[in-house]
Amino acid sequence: MESFADDSVLIGRDDEVRSLQDAVRQVSQGRGGSVWIDGEPGIGKSALLAAGLADAEELGCQVFRGTADEFAQRYPLRVMLDCLGVAANSPDPDRRAISEMLSGACPDPSAVVSERLLALVDRMCTTSPVILMIDDIQWADEADLQVWHRLGRMIGHLPLLLIAAAGPAPRRPELACLRRGQIATHASVIVLDPLSAAATAELAGHLLDTAAVGPALRQFLERAAGNPRYVREIVDALNRDGHLTRSADDVELTSEWSTLPEPVAALIAARLRLLGETTWEVLRVAALLGPAFSVTDLSTVSGRPVVELVGVVEEALACGILLESGARLEFRHGVVRQALYEGIPHALRLALHNQAARALDATGARIEYIAEHLLAALPGEAALSIDDRIVDWLVRNARKLADRAPEIAVDLLTSCSAALDPDDARLEPLRLTLASVLLLLGRPEQAQELTERLLAETQDPATAAETSWHLAWSLTTRNRHDQARTVLENAIGAPELGSRWTARLQGLLATIRFRLGHVEPAAATAGQALEAGRPGGDRLAIGLALHVRGMVSAGRYDLAEAAADFDRALTELGNEPEYGGLRLQILADQRPVLLELGKVDEAEQAVREMLVVAERSAAAPRLGAARLAVAEHFHATGRWNDAVAELEAAMQVYDRMATTHQARLRELIAIIANHRGDRAAPGAQLSPGNLADGTDFALLAQAMQSERNGHPEDAVACLRTALASGAHPGTRHTWLPRLVRLALAADDRDTAVRATDACEADAARGSAPGVEAAAQHCRGLLKGDPLLIETAYRRVDQPPRHAQALEDAAVLFARRGDLGAARAAYVEATRIYTDLGANWDLLRADARLRPHGMRRLRARSRTTATGWDALTPTELEVARLVADGHANADIAAMLFSSKRTIEVHVSRILAKLGVRSRVEIAIEATRHPRSGQSGPLPQKDRYCG
Repeated sequence: MESFADDSVLIGRDDEVRSLQDAVRQVSQGRGGSVWIDGEPGIGKSALLAAGLADAEELGCQVFRGTADEFAQRYPLRVMLDCLGVAANSPDPDRRAISEMLSGACPDPSAVVSERLLALVDRMCTTSPVILMIDDIQWADEADLQVWHRLGRMIGHLPLLLIAAAGPAPRRPELACLRRGQIATHASVIVLDPLSAAATAELAGHLLDTAAVGPALRQFLERAAGNPRYVREIVDALNRDGHLTRSADDVELTSEWSTLPEPVAALIAARLRLLGETTWEVLRVAALLGPAFSVTDLSTVSGRPVVELVGVVEEALACGILLESGARLEFRHGVVRQALYEGIPHALRLALHNQAARALDATGARIEYIAEHLLAALPGEAALSIDDRIVDWLVRNARKLADRAPEIAVDLLTSCSAALDPDDARLEPLRLTLASVLLLLGRPEQAQELTERLLAETQDPATAAETSWHLAWSLTTRNRHDQARTVLENAIGAPELGSRWTARLQGLLATIRFRLGHVEPAAATAGQALEAGRPGGDRLAIGLALHVRGMVSAGRYDLAEAAADFDRALTELGNEPEYGGLRLQILADQRPVLLELGKVDEAEQAVREMLVVAERSAAAPRLGAARLAVAEHFHATGRWNDAVAELEAAMQVYDRMATTHQARLRELIAIIANHRGDRAAPGAQLSPGNLADGTDFALLAQAMQSERNGHPEDAVACLRTALASGAHPGTRHTWLPRLVRLALAADDRDTAVRATDACEADAARGSAPGVEAAAQHCRGLLKGDPLLIETAYRRVDQPPRHAQALEDAAVLFARRGDLGAARAAYVEATRIYTDLGANWDLLRADARLRPHGMRRLRARSRTTATGWDALTPTELEVARLVADGHANADIAAMLFSSKRTIEVHVSRILAKLGVRSRVEIAIEATRHPRSGQSGPLPQKDRYCG
């Protein structure tokens, strides 16, 4: 049999090839970029890629290619893993490590694998320019698209070229969003339109080695609609079967073939029938496995030993149907695979997928791969039943699948649950797992609907207890704490509950009671959970109870005891992935306690662990919550650029986050934007409906907005109301000095006295430097003693609070006539504000000191908007490390930051220097050799004297 016509030739695409070649030349010179290619299947995207990148390796670029298909959406990151050659037998240790993560016990590994893939690309770019190509990206799953999006944000500071080729279907909103984002960052867009009639004829002439084609053949080729692949297939079929006549002037179509069936799929099917019977049968099985597959999997599913497949594979390779791609084989043309796949009768296709799943299961294949086939084996809605073997497999593997591939798990669990009879014993465990996966994926409304129905139907006490657990979580996640409490109280009172679920439900009830502000009942319930959980060693129940006990201690300002309880809870939970969500929450609550205790290094360690745990094991809701907690730490410690970077990262999963976390995220964005005087920033202004009730961030955001808008009396009113309510246990010391300042300015000394008394009472409950500093600040304001205020935060590593105290001290020194001391405090306050970018605070300080004849001396280096002198100390250190050849992930580890934060720094460095690549940063760094201090001083050295 002749091979398929070579499709490497390009007709009528000269401009597109030049555009792609220009992008390759630019990346070879160190400038990243992106190209988006649009076109229908067979229009020539692959041929364009081959021509445009023909010289890429000679120019010193590393080239990687991946291809997506409709099954890719069922397996997170499959396209990117294939593109980058991630495999267990890879000679590269980084790729082997990523492969091991996919088969490990990590729940929902897509988050951590995404980070590792980004780090892998980052590191490859430090060696030589990298070109990544994804063909048929419209089929890529959401995780692949998210990685591609994040790679797109790296091209500004890496020698990285991204090339995505997309077909017109399916029309997915997330793909359209990705395309818009690429265009917004100046991606080159290449649209491959159908060939003109003249170009179609030229292509046919090239394929037939003739100068011209006859009018009948021209007319017939119109059926190809300008699609080069269809032109090739039609010409190849006509030529092979002898239905073309050749003359000295042209090649013409014979009359016998004027009525050739129109669908190109029929041509492909006819062509494939010329293969050997065995080859055709094996290729149909291969089509079930996707666009690329291993010979081992093909052997397993086809039931043929590898030795029997040698001739089959060789024939398919020789005919151009398959091609080699590393250790795997792939279909050269997606339309060929599609024709093979759709040529299998529907009922037989279902059975083959089922058989493939069972065969792969017997060999110990990854459960997510098995699940893909099981999902494809499910009958349509009209079917009356599902194969019992599918259900049995899912019962055995549902929880493990939920951790590995939750989206696939949801589809399988939903379909199987809907097909089972109500009295089937397998139904309840499947529904319970489905509820837990829905919560993991941030779909609490669906989880609530499911668990309410299950709770009303079940007669099993253990099932009722676990269902109540999931139902309560689905409610409290959306701030419906009262309803969650009722569910748990009813569940705990049920007979035959058992000690394990009694302890767990009491632990969760204690958590919810604390969230409701019922501190004493929460403490009592936590004690009951400990008592019930300890005999059986239930780590989850004990961890929950100790967490609540720590929060109660923190609310009472017994911060040392709170830190100890948090430590005990973390020790109890260990590093089991099952408890990853609770561990993240405890770390997030422990972090501010350690900071107020003056244990800065331990707080930083908690932050680093949060990032590690979140990026390794957390689902999207947990990852967003972790990034929010890290942003809060950076905000408190004066690393506001880092905080903004983390908030931006958290916004990417905003829709999956719990309601409380969403509100807190909005509020912190507004707080930083208000400090920086950026009214136009997204989220800078919050309406009352966007403020969570009773949170400290909501209170602070509301007070700041009132003060900024010229209504300080409103700020006093909202803070005074909060003080009178007794709310905000454990956090009110952070805003009480603001209330004292505003109250005194409004001649409301009674409020100032009450606020000072409250803060001093909090400080007296335990030895916490952060709380003691706030009390000293309040006392200094009330007494008009600037020395007390000036020295309040010298032992506390929280620059924003320190700067506000210095500002207050400067005003009081000036009122006393001690202008020298006032100037010194003013200068130090404005220096900190400038480093923070707190423009509104600078303006407020200027306005308060101007009546005393003081003007701020603006340092020239700080007003420089561009150039090396415009870089902040942190940006300088990052620029030096970039110049030294370090990847972003390595820089993040060196500076105890996150990779996302470093990406933001690099982007700002590029903007300030007016360059486009890391190479140009290195060149600029050589013009500014280090002098003295090699990097920014630690925060405590710069701000805390």
